[in-house]
Amino acid sequence: MLTINTSIQKNEKFTTASLGCFLRLPLTSHNLAYASLLAKMQMNATLYFPTINKQQEELSKMYDLQFEAVPQLFGKDIILSYVANFVEPIEILDPEYTYAKIIEDLALIIEHPTLDDQIIALSKRQLSSDYQEIMAEPANFALDRFFKIWYQNEPDYAENFMGPIDEIENATSKDLKLFVDNLKMVPATVIGLVKDPDLVDHLVKEEFKYPGLMKNFTESNLTIPAPKRDLQLSDVHNNLQAQLFMGYGYDLTLPFYGQIVGQVLGQYLAGDPSSKLFTKIREEAGAAYAVEANNYANNSLFLINAGLDPNKVEEAKAIIKGEIEAIAAGEIDSDLLKKSKKALLNIQLIGKDKENWRLAQMLRGELFDGYSLFDRENAIKRVTETQLAKFAKNLFLNESYVLR
Repeated sequence: MLTINTSIQKNEKFTTASLGCFLRLPLTSHNLAYASLLAKMQMNATLYFPTINKQQEELSKMYDLQFEAVPQLFGKDIILSYVANFVEPIEILDPEYTYAKIIEDLALIIEHPTLDDQIIALSKRQLSSDYQEIMAEPANFALDRFFKIWYQNEPDYAENFMGPIDEIENATSKDLKLFVDNLKMVPATVIGLVKDPDLVDHLVKEEFKYPGLMKNFTESNLTIPAPKRDLQLSDVHNNLQAQLFMGYGYDLTLPFYGQIVGQVLGQYLAGDPSSKLFTKIREEAGAAYAVEANNYANNSLFLINAGLDPNKVEEAKAIIKGEIEAIAAGEIDSDLLKKSKKALLNIQLIGKDKENWRLAQMLRGELFDGYSLFDRENAIKRVTETQLAKFAKNLFLNESYVLR
C-alpha cells in the first residue's frame, strides 16, 4: 500500500483551523529566487482563478480564508510553504462552506499556478519593490552582507531573503514552467489542525495529486557546516547607527537538546533588558540601541548583532568577546540563567495558543526524525550552567562585520 505524507491532527481548542502543504527542495540561489517568485504569483492569481479579483473573491466566499505562500530556509533545503487559516465549518451554519469546498479550492490554488505573463510581470514588480524596501534598512543590508561573506565560497547558501533579485527579474514563463514541473516530483507533505481530522485526511488524499506526497519527506541532516575563517570586515554607508554582526561557528551537528542550549544562551545574552549584553553594552557602555543573539542550528551559526553608536563599535566587540569567554570559563549568573529559561518556557506556553506555532512544530516533526517525540519544555528546564559553558567553549569567532 502506498504511503501518502499527511498528518492531520485534531483541533481541540481553536475556532479556526490550519492546513499546510509543504514542498522540500535543495537550497540553491536559483531555487530560492524562483520559489519566491512562484509564491508571490500564487498569492496573486492561479490557473483556475486567473486574476487577482477572482482569487480574492473566491477566498472571500470562504469567510476570508487567509492564504499565504512563502519559502522558508532550513539549512541545506528550502521548504516552499502554503498555509491556510480558516474558520472551522462547524462554527458557521452555511451548507456551502465545507471542508470539501475549502480543500478543493486550496488544491486548485496550490497545485495549479498560472504562467500568465501579466501575473509574472506584476509579481516581479512586487518582489522588486519588497527587495528595495528590505535593503533600505541598514540592519537588513548588513545581515545580507554578513551571509554573503559567511558563505563566500558557497554562494547558494548566502541568500537569506528572496534569492538574487536579478534572477527574479530575468525569469521567463518558460523557465518558470520548468521549475513548476520539477516541483511536482520533490518530497511533499500536507499537515493540518482541524476539528474532523479523519474527514480532512480523506479529502486531502482525494484532492492533492503531488507525486512527491509519496516520497520520504524526512531529512536526516540539513545542517550546513560552518566555514573556518577569522574575518573582520566593514563597509561605510555613513549611517547614523552602526550595525555590528559577530558570527560564531561550531563544528558539530547539534541534537535537539543542544539546539535548546543554544536558544537558552541567546536568551541569556540578549533576550530582554536584564540580559548580559543589554546590561553591559546598552546600559553600562551606553553603546547599543538594540542587541540580539540567535542560534541558527541548521547553519552551525551563533549570531550576535547590535545597532550601535558608531564610535563604540570596538568597545562593544570587546564586551561580546569577553562575555562569550566568561561563559566558556563557567562564569555564569545562575539567577539570570533561571530567568532566561523561564522566559523561553513562557514563549513555549504562549505558542501553544497559536495555530501557526503548532503547525510549525508539526512541520518540524515531519521534517526531522524524532522531533515529534522531543519534549521542548523539559529540555529547557534541564539546561545547566555546565551545559551553557560547554556550548560556549565550542564556539569560534568566524566573522565580524560592521556596517557604518
